[in-house]
Amino acid sequence: MIISTTIGGILMWSVHRIASEYLPQSEYGTLGMFLRCLNLITIPACGLQTAFARQTAISLTDTERSHLSYLISQISKYIIILWIVCMLGVCCCFHPIIEILKLSESFVFFAGVTSLLILLRPIGIGVLQGEQNFLWIGWTQILDGAIRLGTISLILIFFARTAASSLIGVLGGVVVCIAICLWKIYPLYMHPRKKCSISRWCLDLIPITLGTGIPLFMISADTLIVQAVFSDKEIAIYAAAGIVTQALIFFTIPVTSVMFPKIARNTAYGNRTSVFFLGLGLTAALTGSVVLGVFLFPKLPIQIMFSSEFLPAAELLPWFALSMFPLALTTVLINNLLATGKYVCVYWLWGIAAIYICVLILKHDSLQQVIAIIGGFNLIMLGVVIYFNLRSVLLKNN
Repeated sequence: MIISTTIGGILMWSVHRIASEYLPQSEYGTLGMFLRCLNLITIPACGLQTAFARQTAISLTDTERSHLSYLISQISKYIIILWIVCMLGVCCCFHPIIEILKLSESFVFFAGVTSLLILLRPIGIGVLQGEQNFLWIGWTQILDGAIRLGTISLILIFFARTAASSLIGVLGGVVVCIAICLWKIYPLYMHPRKKCSISRWCLDLIPITLGTGIPLFMISADTLIVQAVFSDKEIAIYAAAGIVTQALIFFTIPVTSVMFPKIARNTAYGNRTSVFFLGLGLTAALTGSVVLGVFLFPKLPIQIMFSSEFLPAAELLPWFALSMFPLALTTVLINNLLATGKYVCVYWLWGIAAIYICVLILKHDSLQQVIAIIGGFNLIMLGVVIYFNLRSVLLKNN
């Protein structure tokens, strides 16, 4: 999973290198805007994936598998209905949207189709994760990135150099990913179905979505403040440092993907497992090594990923990486609680996140101060999730 996540990430990053080189600046801006908007879909998508991973992992009997098959079909149907309603709303405001956002009609069409598929993809990925089929999860990541990069490169070099044509590559990668998921979960999808409570399942979906959304919120919310109050040069330097340090959080993706279903299934069986401690230790070792490497060689990642004008970001990079280290550990600890059905901490974390935003709005005299605030609140969140994990262990032992 670590290898596939790394390869997929490199392929996805390479798309920006190609697109920024061949697309006109205005078209690349449009494409970049849409790809950033997709991150907003990532929060509910991560919740959906995690919820299906947990449901699959604890579906041990034939009856529970029948309920799972019913959930897959019903949730897919509801997502499609919601998407149709949203698209009807877009159609009603079609011309104002095109004029205000300066988009082409073809771009809106491809963006709409891509958004639907990105909302459907977590269902299949979540089931594969719950079945611990990590081989094919890894292949979906690699093939998604490879097809996206290959298609976009081919189109931009030999055909139309527009943002809309680039979305064909994004769409192609998502389609292949969903096709693989459908192939692998088809027997479960065709399993005889039995009705179960959708509303009860959705009540679990809400805290799971909020829980998995916390790390995404904490690595992105600061950019809105920085974008609004700092100069263009400072924004560029901060963005470069931020892109590098986000890799710390991406290190936790393969760890939590493997850890989550194993913990959920062992909880369902009532068994003890050491996978959580292995996952936490591996995350601490990986992210700690990155932080140490950044402190020793702060200029190296900037020189590899960016041009020389971004070298001032090396001054921020070590402290930015250190501020994200607690969040990487928090991500693993949150997933441990979610896998065992302990959701109380989620609401505490979002309360802390709300205070964090308020403090950031009031205190942003320098980029260094912003980074210090991020690190402080990430450390507070780590303390909170450690408390709730210890509390869960003590209650279980008693």
